[in-house]
Amino acid sequence: MNTEAPIHVHGSVGFGIATPVPSATTAANAIRQQGGSVFDMYLAALACAWVADPANCSPFGRMQGIFSVAGEVSCLSAPSGIRSVPASAMPVPVPGNIAAWFHFKRSGLLRLPVRDLLAPAFKLAQQGFEPTLGLKVAVESEGSILGEAIKAIYMDETGAPREHVRNPELAELIEILAESHNADDFWRNLREREGGPWLSGESLDNSVRLPPVRALDLGPDAKGRPQRLLTTGALESWGTWTMLGVAVTIELRRRGVLSDLSRAIEAYVLATILLFERIPFAVGTLVPKVGLPSVDIDMPSEATAIASRVIQLLDAPVDVLWKELGSTYFPGPGSWTDNANTNHFSFASGDDFLSFTTSLGPWFGMKESWWGAGLGYSYAMKSRSLFDGQTHDITEQSPLLVEVSGKPKLAIGSAGSERILGSLTYLFFLRYGLGLRDDMADLLAKPRVFPKDSKLRMHADFWPDARAHLEARGFEIAPCGYEPDTHMGMVNAVERLDGDLYKSGADPSSTGCAL
Repeated sequence: MNTEAPIHVHGSVGFGIATPVPSATTAANAIRQQGGSVFDMYLAALACAWVADPANCSPFGRMQGIFSVAGEVSCLSAPSGIRSVPASAMPVPVPGNIAAWFHFKRSGLLRLPVRDLLAPAFKLAQQGFEPTLGLKVAVESEGSILGEAIKAIYMDETGAPREHVRNPELAELIEILAESHNADDFWRNLREREGGPWLSGESLDNSVRLPPVRALDLGPDAKGRPQRLLTTGALESWGTWTMLGVAVTIELRRRGVLSDLSRAIEAYVLATILLFERIPFAVGTLVPKVGLPSVDIDMPSEATAIASRVIQLLDAPVDVLWKELGSTYFPGPGSWTDNANTNHFSFASGDDFLSFTTSLGPWFGMKESWWGAGLGYSYAMKSRSLFDGQTHDITEQSPLLVEVSGKPKLAIGSAGSERILGSLTYLFFLRYGLGLRDDMADLLAKPRVFPKDSKLRMHADFWPDARAHLEARGFEIAPCGYEPDTHMGMVNAVERLDGDLYKSGADPSSTGCAL
């Protein structure tokens, strides 16, 4: 099966789809045409991503999501559970994805048989596919440290990425998933044939949670209609911190700071640095800065405090600015972030919207596979540090919805480690800070800037005056193009325009596909 060239912007009537790989988009649309719900579409696409986007997605990974169905908004949290282990041992996480899959199955939210949802992924794994550019980048980057089982699937005898990938073992896993009545059946069926990395007899039960919805008032749109940004406030999601970044943008605009483009871009850069400084986990590691991290914050006061400091730094001379920035993570080695990704799915069908992010951790997770799929990675493995009461992994996931007049209008999310937050706050800065009225799918093509590795990663076609202003303010620029290995977040978005018109966007740096 050949991989089709991805479509990055597409308009449709009655629905919208944006996923990490073309095969997932094709599968979701086929399920939609069979009468499937947005949950059917998501699970079919997710299973295809297990096959075709294996560096970022696996049945042994985790997920976060928010959805609006039949007028009700809910969240789902399925992070990796952290097994209690001796201090000298490496923790092995217990996946959340499988529990989420069976949660959907028994919830009544699915319209089609699970076997129908899994059929496209089974065929893809069994017959094979041409890897995307994004998968080739991940294989080339991680090849030297991948386990032998993963190498055999994705690399040829010369050590290069295979031109055609088949994964019959993963096809068998998908078949077992289709036959299993519940998560216990699934795990038992797998482990009876091969025990896996867990302790003998260890339970792999890791029930999903349904955290409350968190909302931010965005003010009226151009037609005077009320708008809200919605996310999950679960500790395992970065939704709260993305929302705080948007709240800072709204406060800066209210205070008249964003009228000049160059100064506005500097304000965004400074706000992003201060936002990362505020998050209770260290940039690039997710090592907790405090004993008991929390997302229970007062959004208005936090936004006001960060906006006030941004204004102070905007007005400061260059030497004072950098003295102040020197007290943050940004100028030193603590600024480093890896290029590992997650992936994101956005769907809409009629009035129903869904925004879900999944992850393995860094590319290919633990670099080891089981049943042809990557094993999820726990950040406790990297940090060797657990915070008080920690039972679940911390992940960089920020699925979002926007409501207008109480109805969902936009499903959006991103992949790319810390760049998830950067890409999403930047797009909301363009719309709610600068006031650009482009459709979100078109805003994805606007050049971006992101503070990374002590520099400003910036698209080469960025606004020249704004770039010159930032350089004059002492920032070093690292120009980049629109490629998977130098991206600034890989966003997928579906937006309802007027009536039954929907516009979907996949990030121009990605091999994602919109329909």
